[in-house]
Amino acid sequence: MWMMNVRLSQQSSFSKIFGLKLILLIAINVSQVQAQYRYQAPKGMVLIERDTVQIGSENGRADEKPTFPFVIRPFLLDIKPVTVGDFRKFIRFTRYATNAERMGRSYVFNPEKNKWDTIPGAYWLYPHGRDSSQAKSADPVTHISWNDAKAYATWIGKRLPTEFEYELVAKKASKLKLQDINQKLWHWCNDWYRFYGEQDYYTKRINDRKTLRGGRFVHSKASYRPSQRMSALPYTSTSLFGFRCAKDLQ
Repeated sequence: MWMMNVRLSQQSSFSKIFGLKLILLIAINVSQVQAQYRYQAPKGMVLIERDTVQIGSENGRADEKPTFPFVIRPFLLDIKPVTVGDFRKFIRFTRYATNAERMGRSYVFNPEKNKWDTIPGAYWLYPHGRDSSQAKSADPVTHISWNDAKAYATWIGKRLPTEFEYELVAKKASKLKLQDINQKLWHWCNDWYRFYGEQDYYTKRINDRKTLRGGRFVHSKASYRPSQRMSALPYTSTSLFGFRCAKDLQ
């Protein structure tokens, strides 16, 4: 009987040790898979993990209220904005003409006069008009409309980020090592612009503007907030409008 109890005790201890080893092995495998998954993010993109972001700001403008939590699913985001060189490849392959090119003009902010100037001939390759120098290939592409950004994203097999996705990454820009976030450049987002919590917006007037995120208000000296928003018609382009692409996980 005494020996039987010893064997049962040994079996129990063995089962516990085996169970702990199994749990540890599973944890290691999960960690390795997650690490491998992060490592396999396409070149030039970073994995944004699932997270909950507090949208809006109680100290912000009217269109940043009310604040509310929102769950962001995992997705991939370009580390830097689409550059002039990137966009040139798209143009050469598709022969696409941007809205600024078709209109024959675009808007350039004049800091000395603190106003927007309409510049004939300004577009992505000549940001200050055809009489000025060409944009450098490594510079973020500007004078891009939402229509242009959408066309590029579709061509390259990606999409534009939602504004809530952008608010999340704007709050984690340093940690994620993203370039040109929270700067002067405003990035086009996929969403139609609307005020939070105003359901009548959809029934009382046409929702005709798209949202931009990530830039600074050039007319204001207020400090930057990741929750601040801008909107513009989908065909509008300026010297401060650019974009970066996102991609859903496969």
